[in-house]
Amino acid sequence: MTSAPLSQQRLLIDLQSLDSRLARLSHERAHLPVLSRIEDAVGRLRANRRDAVRATGDLTDAKAEATRAEDEVGQVVRRAEILRERLSSGAAGARDLSAIQGEIDQLGRRQSILEDAQIAAMEALEAAQAEVDRLAAQEQEIRASGRELTATRDAEFARLDQEIEQTSARRAELAGTIDAALLAEYDAARAATGGIGAIALYGRRVEGAVEISPAEHARIAAAPADAVLHAEANDVILVRMEG
Repeated sequence: MTSAPLSQQRLLIDLQSLDSRLARLSHERAHLPVLSRIEDAVGRLRANRRDAVRATGDLTDAKAEATRAEDEVGQVVRRAEILRERLSSGAAGARDLSAIQGEIDQLGRRQSILEDAQIAAMEALEAAQAEVDRLAAQEQEIRASGRELTATRDAEFARLDQEIEQTSARRAELAGTIDAALLAEYDAARAATGGIGAIALYGRRVEGAVEISPAEHARIAAAPADAVLHAEANDVILVRMEG
């Protein structure tokens, strides 16, 4: 059993308070609500870019289809014009005139079908372009929101980092006034328990109004005033605050 003046031991309670505050600040920094919102924005941006790649591909295909439909209509129109010129020139015989007229009629029906297909292709092109434009606008909205969220995060980080720095400085200053052996014992206890190195004891009650057992109280009462006591259930240092 190690020993240290009660005045030194009681400094551990102040040190524990600072360590607990540092732990809370670090937890708050790692779990800021804005961080999940940034993560969501990143996810939405990735989804937007995937959709944009698909939409750009659809637009390319729609442009190609619209061009093909336009070319097919143009070919039919030019062929019909050539035939009409032959028909009006009077150079063809009666049999040829009938054949030419028949082909012109057939081309007219073909032109009507192709023009319908051309209209459908143009509508598909307009829809594809609208989707590309929509996704581009959505990307800008997401990026603008992301910039705002990042600014909020940075401001919160700056605030918390300042508090952590100030608290760490106070912790270092206080730790410098505590006996090295006692400080090492406290740090070891804190490491063993995951953050709690010392707890205040008032008579039979510890912080949080938890009452210790009669046997534990008897053990503590029988110990020298300067004895550094650890709780039976764990390695936490019990600091007597009375007497």
